[in-house]
Amino acid sequence: MRPSHRCSAAGLILVLYGAVEGHESGWTTLPVMFSFAFGACFLAAFIVVELGAESPIFDLKLFPNRAFTVSSVVAVIGMLAFLGACFAMSMWMGPVQHQDPMRVAILFLLLQGPAFVLIPVVSRLLHRVAATWLLTTGFALMAIGCLLFTRLDVTDPGLGPFVAPALLIGIGFALTISSVTAMALNSVPPNLAGMASATTNMLRDLGFALGPVVVGAAALSNAGSAFADHLSGTGLPAAQVAAAGDIAAVGGPIAVNSLPAGAPGSAAHGLALDALGSGFSTAFLVCGVAAAVAAVLTAFGMIGVRTQRSAGDEASAPSSAGADGKGRPAPTAV
Repeated sequence: MRPSHRCSAAGLILVLYGAVEGHESGWTTLPVMFSFAFGACFLAAFIVVELGAESPIFDLKLFPNRAFTVSSVVAVIGMLAFLGACFAMSMWMGPVQHQDPMRVAILFLLLQGPAFVLIPVVSRLLHRVAATWLLTTGFALMAIGCLLFTRLDVTDPGLGPFVAPALLIGIGFALTISSVTAMALNSVPPNLAGMASATTNMLRDLGFALGPVVVGAAALSNAGSAFADHLSGTGLPAAQVAAAGDIAAVGGPIAVNSLPAGAPGSAAHGLALDALGSGFSTAFLVCGVAAAVAAVLTAFGMIGVRTQRSAGDEASAPSSAGADGKGRPAPTAV
């Protein structure tokens, strides 16, 4: 394994560990701070090694290319939004509402099923429609779906309210998963296409890895704070309040929400459920904002940028008088 491989792997593992452990142990605890600090050092070392390598696996010199940079950033943010929404929905249906696994599976068909149907269609559309517009549309649909999820009632176990948001997110994902790679490939010279594709896939996978981490931290931190703030004012017997507080200190509101009826602390089940609903609504909001940011970056970050394929198409296209008033085809923007 090359030194740069080791640096990138160690850096990402340490940063992800810090993000996962931060909301459990506290963001200012020494293990979490050391994890972030050493992770940042390893990632910095990775950048230094790659800049000096004759044959880099991750050519950082591609990033001054605005189109490639935009595609790389939205690959991370957009995939974070998608898998974060998937994670939040699975937690909402599972540990929060304790629904049957088959009901959860039905909703995941709505989230991921459209990709199996639409990806072949999207591949054909990419020959006729700029990847920018497919990406912008896909991320916008994902943002709308995630924001609709924030309106869910945690006490309602029905599947109906999930259908429209899940379909919107699923269709949005289908529009973006191929388009982000196409935009990256079309932004670099043909001899760098392989590296651009590999880099985009790596960044997309990074987004997938960050999604559950970021969403879980946002949801559980919010839920834990809401539960602790309201526990003492619930009017429950002191013994129930003390038991629920001790259980929440170890396992969070999810542990209190999973207590069987009659167990010490189980009287706070309703409070735990409300806190979890608030926490995961915040998680869906985070995903919606991330998808919206990706849509805006794609739409406005690519204004006036031409891809390599567009430039090549322009050069090879036959002249047609009147196309731009000078006998040349009009330039094509991404």
